[in-house]
Amino acid sequence: MLSAEGWTAPDAPLTVQFEIQVPSFASRAGQRLLMPVGVFHSSGQHPFASTRRTNPVYSEYPAEVYEEVKLALPPDIQVESLPTGSKIERGPVRYESSAAKQGNILHLKRTLKMGVYYVPPDRYLALRQFYEEVRASDEQQAVLKPVPPADK
Repeated sequence: MLSAEGWTAPDAPLTVQFEIQVPSFASRAGQRLLMPVGVFHSSGQHPFASTRRTNPVYSEYPAEVYEEVKLALPPDIQVESLPTGSKIERGPVRYESSAAKQGNILHLKRTLKMGVYYVPPDRYLALRQFYEEVRASDEQQAVLKPVPPADK
């Protein structure tokens, strides 16, 4: 952890900066590397996997999560392609993600807003569909490739 701000201010967002190294984060496909853009979410479990729901979904409070990840790529790797951004809005639930390249930095942004406290069983499938779309977006991949020897 490099820094943390917002611990003592109840109205300010909690902001934490980390520096991490993740060995074998991307999967190899020939000379290319495939890296999921949902860095912290691509291997997570689906929160609403069941197709049926008997009881309502209840949350004690609405939630907003803002993630901004900057990945410094090794000098011998470059971005070949990035997925298009995603924006999903279903009334009080919203999701947005984007990926951009700035030099050798891969800049990933993700926002998830849950503005509901209570989802009755008859609206469960809409909530489940929203999370299916979020999961699909998080699983999109950036394609990385080695820098040609003449460009190094």
